[in-house]
Amino acid sequence: MKRIAFAVLFLVSGLAIASAQVKLSFNPEKGKKYEYQTEMIQSIKQNVMGQEIPVEIEMSTKYLMEIKDKTSQETTMHLTYEEMAYIISSPMMKMGYDSKNPVENPSEIDQMLSKMFDQLIGQSIVVLIAPNGSVKSVTGMDVIGANMANALAGDNQMTAQLGAQMKQQFNDANMNNMFEQSFKFYPDNPVKVGNSWDLENTMMMNNVNTGSKTKYTLKSVNRNIAAIAVEGEIEMNMGAGMEGKVTGTQAGAMTVDAKTGLPLSGEVSQNMKGALKVQGMDVQMEMTTKTKTSIKEIK
Repeated sequence: MKRIAFAVLFLVSGLAIASAQVKLSFNPEKGKKYEYQTEMIQSIKQNVMGQEIPVEIEMSTKYLMEIKDKTSQETTMHLTYEEMAYIISSPMMKMGYDSKNPVENPSEIDQMLSKMFDQLIGQSIVVLIAPNGSVKSVTGMDVIGANMANALAGDNQMTAQLGAQMKQQFNDANMNNMFEQSFKFYPDNPVKVGNSWDLENTMMMNNVNTGSKTKYTLKSVNRNIAAIAVEGEIEMNMGAGMEGKVTGTQAGAMTVDAKTGLPLSGEVSQNMKGALKVQGMDVQMEMTTKTKTSIKEIK
């Protein structure tokens, strides 16, 4: 009888946990510190006038995340760049930067990248995030981006152009969009296992207008860790001398600390393709992007 009673109790308890609602929001404690890492591998195939041109881009960043202040309306966090790697490779060339493992026998362009990205390491930006994951502001990146561009000033025309591109990419507005992509996934209301919610997002970054529709589904809650499935559609409308659009889908999964709302881990894959016109030439493009993120507390 005791075994039967225990089994019934266990079943009832399990059903209660499965049906319990959780309220997910950005809610870390003031004073806490975390290691925040992002990794991206992007494989691009471009077909130009019958010639296939493959390119692979790898980018990873490690931040120190410090929760400096918190109110009911927003959380203030400082993100300090601790490590950075940026590698571009193709059959014709390979160039890159790695703050942890510097490139041996660097080429001229490797040296240029080193001059720029060295300006990031040890630098901090301030990010204000609302409980629903919306990024209210990012400050500090404009100055860092200007320093990156100035590090190449006066070398030659090519370095000046590269510096201008980095200044355009690394600024407060772009970082605002990037971090909102990472943190704005919370549902408006409490959810239970099996519930789904949809979010739409648009952003302009590097003259590319990107729109996404994403569906999130709460798959389980175990020991205060919520497992969430991610699927959706993406559309990129090109600019800056390019005409056309690239569309595709994304799918993946993430785990979230139900108490703090922090995304502890995540893996998402995107598969996209489209037709572009670049300087009068027709270009067919296929692009696969795999991203990983992780956040862990520093004790």
